[in-house]
Amino acid sequence: MSAAADHSADSVSGTPRDPLPAGAPPEGAALFRERVLPGIGWWIVAVSVGAALGLVLVPLHLTVSIVVAVVCVIVLLVLVYQYSPVLEVADGRFRLGRARIDVALLGEASVLRDEEWTRTIGQDFEPLAHHCVRGWTRSGLRVEVLDDEDPTTAWVASTRRPEDLALALRTAKQLQQRTDG
Repeated sequence: MSAAADHSADSVSGTPRDPLPAGAPPEGAALFRERVLPGIGWWIVAVSVGAALGLVLVPLHLTVSIVVAVVCVIVLLVLVYQYSPVLEVADGRFRLGRARIDVALLGEASVLRDEEWTRTIGQDFEPLAHHCVRGWTRSGLRVEVLDDEDPTTAWVASTRRPEDLALALRTAKQLQQRTDG
């Protein structure tokens, strides 16, 4: 199956699932959630470009110019926010942007920082890996995909909290093994 496929192989029978072990998060609760927002520079660029688009219309009509500037600034700020991917570990799945994969199909997560991260997204770039990389981060995570039917070799993700994400993936795998076994 492809890494982007929803690997939900829950039974169709009406039997209730085993209760979660003590100390486990409630069903649907995220073990990790992060929206990888850009730094202040991108927000300033969005406001500046929106204002510049309105400024172009000043010779035609001042009121129209101000309205266009405000609308453009709002639209660009929303686009910057929406372009920022969400990383989430919940319900035994790892969500990276719009792609999802069962944590049982993932290997051990490798935390990457500074030069290691730069090398992973640069000279050691894996063409078959699923990448969700943003240039405004200096750290990330690489997780090998263990599914033999999936041509994707790994998932590589930008994150500002790679240790927390790695811990959430390990915890989700352990919780899934307890409930399955």
